[in-house]
Amino acid sequence: MFAIEIENLNHSINNKEILKNISFKLNKENVACVLGPSGSGKTTLLKLIAGLERVQSGFIKINGKEVSSKNYHLPTEKRSIGFLFQDYALFPHLTVKQNLEYPMNFKNSIHTIEDIINLIKLPNSLNKYPHELSGGEQQRVALARSIISNPDLLLLDEPFSSLDLNLREEVRDDTLHLLEKSNVSTIIVTHDPFEAMFISNQINIMDTTGHIIQSGTPAELYNNPKNSYVTEFFGETNRFSGVVNNSFIDTPVGRIQAPNNLENKNVEVHIRPKGIKLNKQPTPVNGIKGTVMASKLIGSFSFVHLSVLDKNNEIVHIHSHMPPDFNPKKSSAVEIEIDQKEAFIFQN
Repeated sequence: MFAIEIENLNHSINNKEILKNISFKLNKENVACVLGPSGSGKTTLLKLIAGLERVQSGFIKINGKEVSSKNYHLPTEKRSIGFLFQDYALFPHLTVKQNLEYPMNFKNSIHTIEDIINLIKLPNSLNKYPHELSGGEQQRVALARSIISNPDLLLLDEPFSSLDLNLREEVRDDTLHLLEKSNVSTIIVTHDPFEAMFISNQINIMDTTGHIIQSGTPAELYNNPKNSYVTEFFGETNRFSGVVNNSFIDTPVGRIQAPNNLENKNVEVHIRPKGIKLNKQPTPVNGIKGTVMASKLIGSFSFVHLSVLDKNNEIVHIHSHMPPDFNPKKSSAVEIEIDQKEAFIFQN
């Protein structure tokens, strides 16, 4: 049995199509992510699952039971769903303990207040009010309140977006541990691809037309993107175009082998910056040459901005990510190699 099944879901608001033919399934006790830019319909999808909006076509099942279709709508309070909004929605006049006791199914919960407060690392905060907590602490309490009623499905809408970077990483890690310990099936909405990869077993990538473009595990989507849109969602790429000839495509940074089915086709090539490998070389350089425009240490890697010449002798700008101790001088020459595993080719 699946935690949730969604089939052929379409939804419009004021005659504007927001979701188009949405279908996916989530195994029980797994975490799925709906990943997409603003305006792609992610929050609308959560509202339909939660019963806050009525389904116009298609259907939704939770634990094998239909909860929404064109002719049927189970009220939100009967769906056994936990929902964590972006603003956490804690009751300001209630203490942490009272907030945790608020869910209607609290008395039947498999979690005790003491258990859950220790899981969220706030053992001395039961008698505090929300305004006495930091943003990260409020987020933990809101998440615990969503879980304590033991829902069949937990829905998280951009739960870390209001936190600063360092706190976001800490709270995200704590959230992952809490979800694993509670074994609750979860759907999380985010626009951050690395957040999606960190916290979920399954990612569903949406675009601004309201379609799911590709679904799969984080590794499947990162290593085998189906098109340019998915490839670029996981970070910037060096992008080129050309025609495949004799199973190869020539780019300003070197020759790349192409799939057989793309012979003589116009294609787009994407090479991730970490796929542009550089070697410091004295001038002249053998093979493909690049000229360093700038080299910056960005924490765990060195960001190298290069210029190369294309077949028309026009300057093309390239980005490479190298180990942090690789910092060539401006205007120096480097030799370029391509890691084929970080190169992706799609028909244009």
